[in-house]
Amino acid sequence: MAKEKKEKVRKTLTGEIRKYSIKHVLGTLAHQIKTFKRDVALTWICVFLESGLEILIAFFIQFLLQRVRNNDLNGIITWAAIIALMAIAAAGFGILAGYWASSASAGFGRNLRQSMFEKVQTYSFKNIDKFSPASIVTRTTTDVSNVQFAFMMICRTVVRAPFMMIFALIMCFIMAPGLAWIFLVIIPVLLFLLMFIASKVHKRFVLIFNTYDELNESVEEDVDGIRVVKSFDRKGYHIGHFNKVSDFIYRNYVQNEKILSFNNPIMNLAIFAAMILISILGATIITQNVEVTQIEGVISASPLNLGVESLSSLFTYVMIILMSLMMVSMVYVMITIARNSAERIVEILDEDPDIKNKDNPVMEVKNGDVDFNHVYFGYNPNKYVLEDIDVHFKQGETIGIIGPTGSSKTSLVSLMARLYDVNEGEVKIGGVNVKDYDIQTLRDSVAVVLQKNVLFTGTIRDNLKWGKEDASDEEIWAACDIAQASEFLHNFPKGLDTNVVEGGSNVSGGQKQRLCIARALLKDPRILILDDSTSACDTHTDALIREGLSKTKPDVTKFIIAQRVLSIKDCDTILVLEAGGKIVDIGNNDELMKRCSVYRELYESQLGGGDFDVNE
Repeated sequence: MAKEKKEKVRKTLTGEIRKYSIKHVLGTLAHQIKTFKRDVALTWICVFLESGLEILIAFFIQFLLQRVRNNDLNGIITWAAIIALMAIAAAGFGILAGYWASSASAGFGRNLRQSMFEKVQTYSFKNIDKFSPASIVTRTTTDVSNVQFAFMMICRTVVRAPFMMIFALIMCFIMAPGLAWIFLVIIPVLLFLLMFIASKVHKRFVLIFNTYDELNESVEEDVDGIRVVKSFDRKGYHIGHFNKVSDFIYRNYVQNEKILSFNNPIMNLAIFAAMILISILGATIITQNVEVTQIEGVISASPLNLGVESLSSLFTYVMIILMSLMMVSMVYVMITIARNSAERIVEILDEDPDIKNKDNPVMEVKNGDVDFNHVYFGYNPNKYVLEDIDVHFKQGETIGIIGPTGSSKTSLVSLMARLYDVNEGEVKIGGVNVKDYDIQTLRDSVAVVLQKNVLFTGTIRDNLKWGKEDASDEEIWAACDIAQASEFLHNFPKGLDTNVVEGGSNVSGGQKQRLCIARALLKDPRILILDDSTSACDTHTDALIREGLSKTKPDVTKFIIAQRVLSIKDCDTILVLEAGGKIVDIGNNDELMKRCSVYRELYESQLGGGDFDVNE
């Protein structure tokens, strides 16, 4: 594991890990602005007006200073009033720009999270396994927040900084072309240094945010398994693992901050260097190069026409230029941090679902016939967990599946609901390849009840209606009767309106399984798959559920995966699987007891040999 991590670090820092082009990332994210384009446009308009007023204020200050030097009280009042009104207007436009930028960025973040969540809902299990749940959570929370904040800063600066910088430069060249060359040297040097710093820190930020996935996964695993952690007193191990991952993030963050810490000193050095150079050269021009010649009572200045008032305005433009550069610098740093988050978001949005509808899919499952035609399947294409499965079942049959752990029983039934696609061969339901069905149609007809099912926050009624949204109370209670859930539900003070806490931890394991069976029955499926879903129930309740299914759902094809022979001994057909996903034998209980030693050993170890005669 340590070797894999070191190799990942090396590939990240050397740039071998897959990258998205900036054009592709920006293009993908731009689609998420959607209905908030108006807010972005209004932000830019307000920023443009705010910036224009600030530039004009800097220009008009020289006229105010001239009136001050000439002791022109009326002129001072006039120009001071003009500048004050412009400052108030600029502040107003700044407030509006902030409002619209916040609205646009919040909407952008909402659209991103919604698009990512909707895309994840289209994923197959294979797609989810690729990212891991912890990584998906990190990308829809932390990464979206980073990108959202960067977008808000961009909205405020994408117009303001370039506009103010360009306009201020133009004014500098108009007022003092002999001094403006200073910026032609400073600005390119600063931009080069900023890009150099960003290139150094980006790769480490990629590493940091990828490690956040591991950190979140550690927390999620610890919280989900807190009972096991407590019972084995393994808190020390989990704390140690968490600290290692957290320390790794800390050290890389510190390394990046050391590099980024050069940003402000470089900017300050540029500002002070420009101020000193302009002060020295400006003072020289004013004191030495201005020739005052009095000809017939007229005072003529040098061609530069640079006075104290103009120099004061020039200093203001210098500060505008350098503050714009500082603003660009801060945004650039934020974009550098957010760039990896943006790439991780785009990776979620670009992921092509492994399972999707064909054109013109079949919209009806006619019956519950199931055919596995020489099926091969593996989570890794180089290793199959199911090999050459060739079995066929008719509607209404009850099929038991038994075998040791790792014999791919769950994998086999997952193929019917198309939770995974086969590598070779085909699975047919109702005579039609499952790949040809509309996915929703297929999964409405194939109900799967897992051993570890989930109840969601809400009422029991809300959870049961996942099977059928418009189900009446009569239908709900009928399903609960079959699933043997009615008795304990009647004992709850609020019955169906009893609240379920997160994860369904306020009901027992057996109660949760029976509720999940009832939820599946409300779908009125063609095929019902019970994947060891009565393991937490006692044998009497298990028998009552099977009896209820047999009497009330005779036309439903039922697949029962179990570890207990008692749960499947009365099935019409029993599949016996061995490790590696191969069928050892197939038949009913009597046939298997006679010819299948694997099944007979399981039967005898669980139920005892009894008086059964294998020679009958």
